[in-house]
Amino acid sequence: MPLQFHESPFHATHDAETASKMALKMDLSIFITDCIKKTGLKQHEAAARLNVTQSRVSELANGKIEKFTLDAMMDMLDKLGFRTSLTLPTNDGSSSPQIVITQAPGS
Repeated sequence: MPLQFHESPFHATHDAETASKMALKMDLSIFITDCIKKTGLKQHEAAARLNVTQSRVSELANGKIEKFTLDAMMDMLDKLGFRTSLTLPTNDGSSSPQIVITQAPGS
């Protein structure tokens, strides 16, 4: 049997659409968790800033991505001082969709 390579571990066990969403949520959870660590916030401090419970921050830090929606993660990014933009592909297929996260001015 030949060796198979997948875009992400999720692509080995899920359909392409589900796997892509799960991979994006995992990337976002890692980014948010890293931001919390870099700012030196404790989980309860991060929870207060994000307007969630400490257990939600713990779930995020432990990679329990199935408990989060992309909207909830985008809200967390906003509260951490980031802005998210989505660029959709053109009709001619010459560009790829992109999600860009930037530091908000003054953050």
